[in-house]
Amino acid sequence: MNAPQDSTFEISYPKALLVTIPSMACFVVALFAIGAPMNDPLLIGFLAVMVPVMTFAFAGCMCFMLRCKIGHDGLRPAVPTFYQRVLRWEDISSVKGFLPFYVIRCGTFGGQCVLPRRFLLKRPDSLDEFVAKYAPIDNIVRKKLAVS
Repeated sequence: MNAPQDSTFEISYPKALLVTIPSMACFVVALFAIGAPMNDPLLIGFLAVMVPVMTFAFAGCMCFMLRCKIGHDGLRPAVPTFYQRVLRWEDISSVKGFLPFYVIRCGTFGGQCVLPRRFLLKRPDSLDEFVAKYAPIDNIVRKKLAVS
């Protein structure tokens, strides 16, 4: 039996780095702001190793964890979790924008899915292409993303 194919939104690693670099810079600035002892060699060594390594690690995690599958049934995260639920097109109640992401929700206690915006995608046109291909014409996702 052939199952219908889902398409996956893939996040670009260099663009994910552009999102994580300011976050790590804010972390370092926050350490200065709270009065951490910046003359401590152990803290300086920790920051010298942790900030560059974790910036790349967080970008990699973002590329892996925030992939999203879209199909004729609806949206779902691409990463298997303990409980993975398909957000059916007819059940989607809201689409909210949060910086480089859209948060799509179903009902009050329904599931949610994080959909990357065009900026983060390897192929920015894939968002319009997949939503136009899979989402029903009268769906809120199609309306909010202004896909024809």
